[in-house]
Amino acid sequence: MRNNGWKQACSVVAIVASAAGAMAQDANNDTVEFEEILVTASKRGAASVQDIPNNISAVGELQLENTLAQGLEDIAGQVAGLKVTRSGPGNNRVQIRGLSGNAQVSVYMDEIPFNAGAGNIGQTDLMLYDLERVEVLRGPQGTLYGSGSQGGTIRYIVNKPDVVDFAASTEVDLALASRGAGWQKRFNGMVNAPIVEDKLALRVVGFYRDVDGYVDLPEVGTDGLEDTNDEETYGGRALLSWKLGDNTDLLATALYQRTDVGNSSLVTEASDSRSGTIAEPFYDDLQMYNLTVNHQFDSGVLTLTGSVFSRDALNVFDVSQFVPRPGSVNQAGPRTGKTFEGRYASNFDGAIQFVAGVFYQRNTGNTTSIGYFVDPETGLVPDGATKFFDTGSETRFTNKSVFGEVTWEVADRVSLVAGGRFFEMGMWSQAREDLSPFGPPGGLADPLTYNTGTKFAGKAQAFVEWTEDMLTYLTFSQGFRQGGANNPALRTQDDEPVPAGFDPDYVDNYEFGWKTQWLDNQLTLNGALYYMRFKEVQTSVRDLTQAFNYRVNAGLSSLKGIELEAVIRPDALQGFSLSGNVSISEQQLLEDAVDGSGQKGQRLPGTAPFSWGIVAEQSFNIGDYDGFANFNMSYVGKAGTTFDHIPSFRETGGYALANAQIGIRGEGWNAALYSRNLFNSREVVGWRVEARPGIPDRIITTQPRIVGVKFGLDF
Repeated sequence: MRNNGWKQACSVVAIVASAAGAMAQDANNDTVEFEEILVTASKRGAASVQDIPNNISAVGELQLENTLAQGLEDIAGQVAGLKVTRSGPGNNRVQIRGLSGNAQVSVYMDEIPFNAGAGNIGQTDLMLYDLERVEVLRGPQGTLYGSGSQGGTIRYIVNKPDVVDFAASTEVDLALASRGAGWQKRFNGMVNAPIVEDKLALRVVGFYRDVDGYVDLPEVGTDGLEDTNDEETYGGRALLSWKLGDNTDLLATALYQRTDVGNSSLVTEASDSRSGTIAEPFYDDLQMYNLTVNHQFDSGVLTLTGSVFSRDALNVFDVSQFVPRPGSVNQAGPRTGKTFEGRYASNFDGAIQFVAGVFYQRNTGNTTSIGYFVDPETGLVPDGATKFFDTGSETRFTNKSVFGEVTWEVADRVSLVAGGRFFEMGMWSQAREDLSPFGPPGGLADPLTYNTGTKFAGKAQAFVEWTEDMLTYLTFSQGFRQGGANNPALRTQDDEPVPAGFDPDYVDNYEFGWKTQWLDNQLTLNGALYYMRFKEVQTSVRDLTQAFNYRVNAGLSSLKGIELEAVIRPDALQGFSLSGNVSISEQQLLEDAVDGSGQKGQRLPGTAPFSWGIVAEQSFNIGDYDGFANFNMSYVGKAGTTFDHIPSFRETGGYALANAQIGIRGEGWNAALYSRNLFNSREVVGWRVEARPGIPDRIITTQPRIVGVKFGLDF
């Protein structure tokens, strides 16, 4: 957003504040109370965010609804240190504290882990309807959450079945987008039905989203194609809760979600179109299943949980510049995973508490990248298309762990925590190249295997509850991520064979944090200072042809920063709240990268040194009805696509986006009018820098402004 946008933003903030004061004068004591959010990220039962000595944020159901959150990108502006780069629907790159790359942030739905895919396939974006909350844990979470949680952990917590009362809800959302993008439609529904009162209940959720596109391909066919990046997402989840006994509960969960996108959102800087005759469709088919049993003993809770995860996704990208006629690579990455965890969380009367458990994970994948010459009349791969490239890999990965944390209250309000995770990761990978446009195919590579042996990720912490409203903590924690294999046929920039694979990498984190409330809970101030050392960093490098990437372990980096979050709820303005977050950070190499791409002291690609977000909300009464007005705005800091001395360096970010919503709730119904991207800002979110001279870069922009209405019913 440029200067005019900033002036508009300041004006809107002033209007919201003025309206808050005016509406507060009319609000009475029946105004809707602010929701208190309890979290379970510590795996030791539910507790308030303010009572947990961890750097955690939570966005509750009401806030998700009032801030128009439809995916992780919308949540990022409300959480310090969280960045989500959207390549397209269902294809996100998630960062916490600037740790970039695949599988740097572990993602869960309740007890089910489902990390990003392989290659160019990023993180799935779950639909947020009927969610209880989203928890974001910052910093390495290797002790309790294991591999891939170096930057932190995100947990979607869904609403559970109610074994007592029947309930149902439905929501209809209709919006019109600018920039010729057309209509966006959403339909959601939920039914909660007790089957055996106080014993057995079923909760079923369904969702559907249909979004018109705005990207044109004027060179495809005779007349070109318009509005090609349309999206359709549909699916649902079912949860069965069964009280097996007075102290034993079983929860069974199933989720299915399908996303189909007609084309990527890549366009030129000048317009919402791009040259060439290639469409780049994407689909994502996700299934997850889980059984969890909790048994309450007098001294604690035993939890047994097992999950099955399956994801089949396809990403298509244009490689016409490398082959004699229009062609695309179709990259598929079907993956399956099975996990089991058993843990015990104590509830003793004494000064010592613990959580301890075992974990097993087995993932398999069969990634393929196949290049086809496309039909210039449709931009798509025709039946019987000629292949010019065919490569793939089969991978099996296992992770076996024993973990635990012990908390000892050594004195009144003073506690020490010691934790650790002993783990062993193993991988087998078989890569192949059957066809290549760059020379003789590499054929079948020798299998690549590694076994980490027994490794350890630790945690040590001291925290002091100075008063009921003030807590500080000092933490050391570690995180780790699995390694992998490279395409055996690729060559380095020096025309040497690329490394057969890359090793796991590791993070050490040193952190001081505080959680405080002031003025009789009218003001909440939380924050943290951290310093992290990122060792054996997995880095993506271009190959000799500039068409493909491979990974190496690039050495040592440091990440340091401060995160601040505040909430103001003044008694003088009944029903008004203003929350904000700021992240200031620095991520840089501590030594030259092994491949020569980065130099000591340079900022890491994809990292932004500054970001912030605000949410202003006023609840009020209109007769017998509850109303609310919400304005939220977030600033995405500037980040580079690569190291700044490289010719392909480009800069993204450096803009702010705003949303606004006003609504009313009656008995059994609600309605709202809203706008997303209120000022219709068109800014660069992602950048595909073309390797060959004379071919214009392509960018991904912020989504067009939409104006819409929502209507919901509760039964």
